Amino acid sequence: MSGNETAEASNRNFRLAIGAVLVGTILLTWAGFRYLPFLILVENFVADLRIATLTPSQPQHPDIVVLTVTEDTLALFPYRSPLDRDILAVTIAKLNAAGARHIGFDILFDQATEPEKDKVLFTAMTNSKVPISVSWVALQDGLTEKQAKYLEDLPANVTRALPNLKSDPADGTVRWIFPGGERGGKWVPGLAYALTGRDSGPATTAPRLIYRQPPNEKTPTFKSFPIHAARLLPAPWFKGKIVLIGADLPLTDRHRTPLIAGLGETAGTIPGVIIHAHGVAQLLDGNVAPAAGSFGLVFVITIGALMGSLAFAVKLPPWVKVLTSVFLVVALWSGGFYLYMEAQVLVPLVAPSTAYLLAAGGVTALFLGRVRTEKKYIRNAFSRFTAPQVVDQMIEDPTKFTVGGERREISVLYSDLAGFTSMIEKSDPAKILPVLNEYLDGMCSIAFKHGGTIDKIVGDAVVVLFNAPVGQDDHRQRAALCAMEFDKFARAFQARYREQGIEIGGTRVGVNSGMVTVGNFGGKAFFDYTAHGDAMNTGARLESVNKQTGTMVCIAEETMKGVGGMRVRPIGRLVLKGKTQGVLTFEPVDHLPEDQVAAYEAAYELLKEEHANAPKAFEELAAIYPDDKLVAMHAGRLAGGTTGETIVLKEK
Repeated sequence: MSGNETAEASNRNFRLAIGAVLVGTILLTWAGFRYLPFLILVENFVADLRIATLTPSQPQHPDIVVLTVTEDTLALFPYRSPLDRDILAVTIAKLNAAGARHIGFDILFDQATEPEKDKVLFTAMTNSKVPISVSWVALQDGLTEKQAKYLEDLPANVTRALPNLKSDPADGTVRWIFPGGERGGKWVPGLAYALTGRDSGPATTAPRLIYRQPPNEKTPTFKSFPIHAARLLPAPWFKGKIVLIGADLPLTDRHRTPLIAGLGETAGTIPGVIIHAHGVAQLLDGNVAPAAGSFGLVFVITIGALMGSLAFAVKLPPWVKVLTSVFLVVALWSGGFYLYMEAQVLVPLVAPSTAYLLAAGGVTALFLGRVRTEKKYIRNAFSRFTAPQVVDQMIEDPTKFTVGGERREISVLYSDLAGFTSMIEKSDPAKILPVLNEYLDGMCSIAFKHGGTIDKIVGDAVVVLFNAPVGQDDHRQRAALCAMEFDKFARAFQARYREQGIEIGGTRVGVNSGMVTVGNFGGKAFFDYTAHGDAMNTGARLESVNKQTGTMVCIAEETMKGVGGMRVRPIGRLVLKGKTQGVLTFEPVDHLPEDQVAAYEAAYELLKEEHANAPKAFEELAAIYPDDKLVAMHAGRLAGGTTGETIVLKEK
């Protein structure tokens, strides 16, 4: 495949990925605003805000009158509840005489009061020529059997209606007209449907309730009078009217409505009977709830997702995309509020805005992924020559790498495969090179695992830096643990190939910490991130002195200052060739038994104190542990007359 074909295939796949983001955004947003209460609540609040603030004022409804039971009403009687049945009977008679159209009680007659008064009320209901709809509920609504039985004794000529209010389970706001429900295998209509004669059934979708706005601040939405004053009102005021009777009390039967969004909690919490009046008015007028519906929701979500995808798929500066997004979202919301103000159509606004942001985020993520892929290509190319951490910073900020470099404290690890040159000369390259590559792959993997930077690989030697170029507060611990794992890997590697008849030498490791100069020491023509300084030289020398001390890992005291939880034993205070100050060094001993280490430490204390028994102690240790080369080294020194822990090295 040619380069152009590869690029075209990549672009085609990228376009398909954008399409997948678009479809995924639409589905995810639709599901969220259909099933997640929090998102539904937010969308409903924005709709409430438009209803409360932008619904145009209307005259008082000509066909509805509300008679309310107020505190003044209750003050006329010796008891507050149940409401005195006489006043209700008188009201029914008054409304019959006035020629009312329909009487609706948002009052539950679920218990007896004074027998004579109950009889008077039931007689008034039975004799009423005006249709009466009475609030009625059943056992499944939470009544006791006694209450339910009493309700069953209501006069047969009255219409039983459910007074339920359909509120949002998320916040308790009444947003829909309750159509009714199944009770005892029969459909019972909601109160608003019963009062208007509108059909409802199990398939009825609860219409969104749009609350009428009053003509002005001083005039209520519906003609409303206290029930105790009804007998004094002119009969024509009730002729042909649907009259609702219910409570208007401070602490009883009051409910949250969308009007809270514009009027506040107190004014927007209104009596249930008034909410029923709003429902009756809407059904009488045949108003269709101005909501987008399921199809409309999907449509506006799709528009939002398309806008978000297109806005961020175009190659523009980030600030232009941000300004475009602000403009489009503001235009969407402005248009939504204007559409409701002019035509009372509720268009979802939060859902398409969310779809816009999700699509924009998804497309942005795709572009970032593409950028990451390009960076990965660069990283793969350059990582062949330098450390991955260096490549990361090269990609992010090339200006960090200067020829001069910087002074910083690091830990350095040098490793070397013993007998490598001889092994190469004596072996078939076709056989030994794969083995060497496997060895180096394992060593580099361990270094990367501990966050090390491969400074260089020379033949079999691996040099690893810690705390450069990426800062690592625990660089000493990392270096020491890496050295231990190098040793463990090398021992296992050596043993495995020895079984196959290939003799591989041991791996010597030296670790030191100190201040160095790090940076690009390759000039403009060749990039070579490395470190220079005495700490580097000392680290290299510590790797080499393993040959003289009989150890495989030699860690300087300066490194051990930052290491915790590692079992080590002192090697000695080594005075490297050309130096005057000794470096106290340690060997990790996880590969040795506890008793062997304890015996060595006891003997070393004698050595350190230049005790007369030190030679004997190491001679006995050498006899017990003949394979312990460090013990043998000290035993030989002491036998030759050298004392103390300081060892002056004559070779590098």
